[in-house]
Amino acid sequence: MASEKIVSCEAENLENGKVKLTIKVGAERFREGLQYAYGRNKQYFNIPGFRKGKAPRKLIEQSYGRDVFHEEALNFVLPDAYEAALEKHALEPVYKPEIEPGEINETDGIVVFATVQTRPTAEIQDYYGLTFPKNDFDATEEDIQNALRAEQEKNSRQVSSNDPAKIGDVVTINFKGFIDGEPFEGGAGEDHDLKLGSGQFIPGFEDQLVGKIPGDDVHVNVNFPDEYHHEEFAGKAAVFEVEILDVKTHELPEINDEFAEDVSEFDSLAEWRDDLAKKITENKKLNTENKKRSHLTKKLIALSKAEIPEEMYLARLDDMMYEFSQQLAMRGIELESYMRFTQMSEEMLRASWRKQAEIDVNGAVALEAVAKKENISVSAEDFEKRIAEISNKEGDELKNFVDGINPMRRKELERSMRCEKAMDIVAEKAVATDDEQYEVEINENEEDI
Repeated sequence: MASEKIVSCEAENLENGKVKLTIKVGAERFREGLQYAYGRNKQYFNIPGFRKGKAPRKLIEQSYGRDVFHEEALNFVLPDAYEAALEKHALEPVYKPEIEPGEINETDGIVVFATVQTRPTAEIQDYYGLTFPKNDFDATEEDIQNALRAEQEKNSRQVSSNDPAKIGDVVTINFKGFIDGEPFEGGAGEDHDLKLGSGQFIPGFEDQLVGKIPGDDVHVNVNFPDEYHHEEFAGKAAVFEVEILDVKTHELPEINDEFAEDVSEFDSLAEWRDDLAKKITENKKLNTENKKRSHLTKKLIALSKAEIPEEMYLARLDDMMYEFSQQLAMRGIELESYMRFTQMSEEMLRASWRKQAEIDVNGAVALEAVAKKENISVSAEDFEKRIAEISNKEGDELKNFVDGINPMRRKELERSMRCEKAMDIVAEKAVATDDEQYEVEINENEEDI
């Protein structure tokens, strides 16, 4: 039990939903932390007469100070003690605690003060009958044609052409750039394939190659943007000598029964079109339902009244940063490399996500208020079923996994499930209208958002 990790814990309610915990950890547990810290760090101390890592702890403390291991010992005992304190007082903090060490000694143990920000509660009324835009889910002929053209483009092939280059064609070029009549580093290339209209080169460069044919020599005049990523080139005029080696255009296959048989599981274009229509309709339904729920969430935010602490936004931004780094990692990209390449800092990323973080947080608080008014609960069976869905575990393995979930993590999951059920109720009671638009203005009165 987590409560065995502390001797006592007192809670003091402060202003604005903050709680100050006074956590006392016994001497025996603190000595365990000291021994842990000594074991991890003893090889780093030089004590005359002893090989590295062999000096007794007491001699190291005499030479380097009695508190030499205190910080790491505190880091060892604090997580369990903090969790036990939260469990004892049934607290759900929304962000990292503010930690302030108190008395620390091997005889009496330690005292730590932890100030936490607790979850706010919202008041909400009149959430039945909210309106949202009515939509037609059926696939249109335009939808089907767009899908067919996309597949046609995907199966196109590039062929050399003597026709004038146009947007979308790929030109193979040699180029050499000059600033004030002098070549500059990175301004030359050979046998370079450039898709016109891709925006790969400086603005205006690709436009001046439109209409050219293989064998043409072109002088391209451009200006580097004022905020170019290489500051030494920013705002400067440049001239590029460009030789057109080849022009490749897309040759599109004809959309017919043969094409349908080649790229799909169907023997005829008619069958393939019917399948595309079904899939497009399903996707439109899903996308519309997601937009509907996002729309209703913003309306709930406008209806709810709550004082949202800044810590909740910071916590959501932390989660978004982690989620983004994981998405990059799945593509084999490190976050630091991404920021260096895009010239984005962590602060800039967080600022760009701030509005969405506010919507996420305020929406969750509003839905919690709905869940409370609707007396929504999550049964053990519901929880186990959800864990089975996301873990792909079953039987005893599932039961052991569920039993091992951290209590705080379990509360987070259960809260999320209650919010989902609350949104189901709001969405079921909502009304579709022809004149509703998807943009919802959120009241920013007081400090709610």
